Amino acid sequence: MNLYLIDGNSYFYRAYHAIRGLTNSKGFPTNAIYGFTNMILKIIREKKPDAIAIAFDSPVPTERHKIYEQYKAQRPETPNDLIVQIPHIKEIIKAFNITAFEMPGYEADDIICTIAKKAASQNINVFILSGDKDMMQVVGNGIKIYDPMKDLIIDENYVRERFGVPPERLPEIMAITGDAIDNIPGVKGIGEKTAKELLSKTDSLDELLNHPERIESERIRKMVVDNIENIKISKTLATIDTNIPIDISFQDMIIKEPDWPSLLPLFTEFEFKSLIKMIPSGGYKPRGEYRPIKDKDELRKALGV
Repeated sequence: MNLYLIDGNSYFYRAYHAIRGLTNSKGFPTNAIYGFTNMILKIIREKKPDAIAIAFDSPVPTERHKIYEQYKAQRPETPNDLIVQIPHIKEIIKAFNITAFEMPGYEADDIICTIAKKAASQNINVFILSGDKDMMQVVGNGIKIYDPMKDLIIDENYVRERFGVPPERLPEIMAITGDAIDNIPGVKGIGEKTAKELLSKTDSLDELLNHPERIESERIRKMVVDNIENIKISKTLATIDTNIPIDISFQDMIIKEPDWPSLLPLFTEFEFKSLIKMIPSGGYKPRGEYRPIKDKDELRKALGV
């Protein structure tokens, strides 16, 4: 079984920025809703997953925020015209009968990677849809990353080649380099190339921090020694929690027939004519006249994918 796991926040931001200025005739913004829906349909059409699930960040602060107040603090506020679309995106996900997760105090990354690890332990092939490098730390043993923007599959060999360490040591790289997107401090002035060189000569980050005298460059050695606490905090911030307390059922994630009667008024309200066309019988017949769809092939045919 192939399971695709999607970071919902990343997807609706991407959809929002990919299509600008789209509204219905009432002036309600619909660009993120339309883009998100089509991105999900594209995955179903092109990748033909057996199962799919989506995770969202919770607005409740996480442990990372408690450890480091500035974590993600530099990110701009979510635009109002995107905020008003998010509940409708979640309505559409529900109507598509796609399992969605959101847990107070946890990020989508933690949810996705916990599900991925549990799935892989049951011999399910997992593809995480993301372009974020922090997700690469869970790659291996049945888990891969699919970057839809680059149409790239990221496996363990890719991570080793790029960073010089196995995937599970990626938080060590980020502990030194930091991460501007999430505002993880790291060591200012040390990039991936230098971090890769430092860590490839040790068995662990702790070994490097316990024996800084082994660092050949005096300048780099001083930078590391002066930032030991920042490095330790950064590693904690960069490490994804793959063991959060979440109830999951892989059976529930298997692709199902959408709830067409729920999708019709949504697509009609937002004036998505191309999406209305994919609803059986054009979507205008009474509920009792919808025909049952019994397998994935029939479903994909009905969706036009």
